[in-house]
Amino acid sequence: MKCIFALKLSKNIYLKNICLHLFVLFCFFNGITATAQDCLDVIYHNKLYSNSYEIINGKKWIYEKKYRGSPLLMDNYWPKADISYNGTRYSGILMNYDLNKGELIVYYPEKGKEKYVVISNDNLSGFSFTDTVWTQKHFYEYIELPGIRGKALYEKIYFSNVSFFIRPMKVVMSSSTASGPGEYIGFYEYYLDTGSGYTLFRTKSQFVKLLPEHKSEIIRFIRKNRLRINNRMPENIIAVLNYLDKLK
Repeated sequence: MKCIFALKLSKNIYLKNICLHLFVLFCFFNGITATAQDCLDVIYHNKLYSNSYEIINGKKWIYEKKYRGSPLLMDNYWPKADISYNGTRYSGILMNYDLNKGELIVYYPEKGKEKYVVISNDNLSGFSFTDTVWTQKHFYEYIELPGIRGKALYEKIYFSNVSFFIRPMKVVMSSSTASGPGEYIGFYEYYLDTGSGYTLFRTKSQFVKLLPEHKSEIIRFIRKNRLRINNRMPENIIAVLNYLDKLK
């Protein structure tokens, strides 16, 4: 019975491939009524749109330039990353992340044409890459933090004694004039493990309150180094936590 089912399945796949090839040939010779790109659009409609059937299962991504700025994690370039997807690690993938829509986007060239594909987040575990501007390694995880409802993209910052995550975000800020376009505004949310789950904080007072046993050391370090604690400068919070990590 299993053999019969396998034979039927193989036959169906074989016939499907023949039909696909015949359709491509038809489109090729019938250039008057359908261009090559039209053929590709039909073939890829509701199908895998990629050069890798193991990792990508998504839709074509098009940059909608409705607002000033960019919704992407990396504004100026597309980093080459290692992506953990469906239990497998894929290296050297050109990608970016739309922080406004919460979408992972993979880029690849296909016969000289640029292709952008949105990967489903369902099987995404995370990704890492080195920022070529600052030569800094970044580790991102797509997870649900204990105590925080819902999965989201977080940057994991490694310390010996503290568990800390940064959530990068971008939202559209309306223009001051009714006729002008809006603008993507980037900011960060911070999550610290307090022992009973992760707690969100954004300000200096909230930060200090989460670490009462080190309140005096934190305040002294912030004042000495003239650090601003807000939702735009995660590097300052990292500096404080690095300092505390060395004290313990």
